[in-house]
Amino acid sequence: MERTRPEASLRASAAVTAAVAVLLAVPALGNAPSAVVTLSVLVTGNPLAPPHALVLAAAVALLARGVLLRRRAAWYGLLTLVAMGVLAVLAGQDPLWRLPLLAAAAAVLWRLRDGFPVRPHPERVRAAVRTGAVLVVASAAAAVLVGGVSVRSVGHDVAFGLGAMGAPLDGASWLPGVLGLTGGAGLLLIVITLLAADPAPPPGAEDERRRVARLVAHPASDTLAPFALRRDKSYVFSPDGRAAIGYRVLFGVAVAGGDPVGDPASHEAAVARFLEMCRRAGWRPAVLGAGAELLPLWAPLRSFGFGDEVIIRTDGFGLEGRRMRNVRQAVRRTHNAGVTVRILREGELAPELREALGQVAARSLGGASERGFSMNLDELLTGYHAGALIAVAHDGAGEPIAFQRYVVAGSGISLDAMRRAPGGPNGVNERLIVEVVEYARRHGVATVSLNFAAFRELLEAEERGLAERAGYRALHLLDPWIAVESLYLFDRKFRPAYRPRSIVFRSWWDIAWLAAALLTLEFGRPRPVPAPEEPLPGAAGLPQRP
Repeated sequence: MERTRPEASLRASAAVTAAVAVLLAVPALGNAPSAVVTLSVLVTGNPLAPPHALVLAAAVALLARGVLLRRRAAWYGLLTLVAMGVLAVLAGQDPLWRLPLLAAAAAVLWRLRDGFPVRPHPERVRAAVRTGAVLVVASAAAAVLVGGVSVRSVGHDVAFGLGAMGAPLDGASWLPGVLGLTGGAGLLLIVITLLAADPAPPPGAEDERRRVARLVAHPASDTLAPFALRRDKSYVFSPDGRAAIGYRVLFGVAVAGGDPVGDPASHEAAVARFLEMCRRAGWRPAVLGAGAELLPLWAPLRSFGFGDEVIIRTDGFGLEGRRMRNVRQAVRRTHNAGVTVRILREGELAPELREALGQVAARSLGGASERGFSMNLDELLTGYHAGALIAVAHDGAGEPIAFQRYVVAGSGISLDAMRRAPGGPNGVNERLIVEVVEYARRHGVATVSLNFAAFRELLEAEERGLAERAGYRALHLLDPWIAVESLYLFDRKFRPAYRPRSIVFRSWWDIAWLAAALLTLEFGRPRPVPAPEEPLPGAAGLPQRP
């Protein structure tokens, strides 16, 4: 109950502020009902020139949105409007009966002052100050260029543009001219800048990443935990430092890559710290790849399942039986072609083999750059992730023709990269997976995680409604670019288990920003970061079956 009252008060305040924006804008557009004009005068005290009213209405509408987003700048903006209205009354420009209304508005704003924790970032404040300075200079220049306009009149118009709610002002006859365009656009740009969320933080420092590497090695770590070590991620830690979340910020959305890593006892505290950070920075929180077990920790955020992680249990895996015939035949073809497989750590790669595998990766991608976020690591073959496992396939002449990289988590190993040179024998990827599963079983590892099976239920459905048929058709058409169906059909041959994964987000109003951020993270170019000086410390050994 204590939490819902402030939320309801903020929503009511945002609604009233939005209504004020409407009352400012509608009469300026002409032919407004008399009742609307009367209410508008209650807000302004006197009718405003249409250009002034429209600019002010747009600024107030932005403030209404800022109230919903708990921006401190919105609170200051509303308080400034009220204060300037009081000054207009005291100066005799507005009628005295407006003073009780303004006093009541000031009292309400003062009571709500603690509900606006999102302060403008210093960088945003500096940008707003620079914009304001340019606005003043441009307005003064316009006053000089337009004959008969005094500097005092220009200053009065600019002050109006910044929020005064007084009577019609001198100079309105030549608005929207140079000053109107400059002042109006400048005002709106200042408001937008001050209400904007914090800029994206820089990637985590190397000492932070090494701390996260130790948390990833925790025996209870999730199979997605190693992907927190991407060098373009930033980090937030639980207060005790025993759990962390890796995230990136795009379009004002802070996307966590999976669940917290580290000690499960500290996961809830890490989530709380992440959500508090998002609240204070003005970011929309989101999670890509949240596990079903930890979804309650993300409440009251919303979630929906977007697919499943593909899991092979090493104890029950084998090539016997009719259901495994396709994999068995693929593996047999590679044996007949003379393919051999070696498994070693990335830190153990000889320079010649590292270079040869780099050529395989380049040919496999056809010149495209590495992409991904949720189940992709970076620094492929550079030796930075020295503890990663590299499974290499050699042809009959001993030349490498394919490789796969697996990263080590506390509870298993996870496929990170799968590269095959064009023209290599069919079945080599299946052979490498089978060899890795056998290797993991010999070393006591319980699970091998392969890929995401996105929209698996849609792909498996035998009967589809109209919406499902449209979705399936879209996936089929997009398969040459995102390979959702092809990857699902490949993984299904191994008869794996599936672990549901979800997207967590704040509100359906955020869905457009969320989609833009997720698509950019998964398919856009990775954020450039300086080359690492030293590799991360590799895991001391493979994770053991509990």
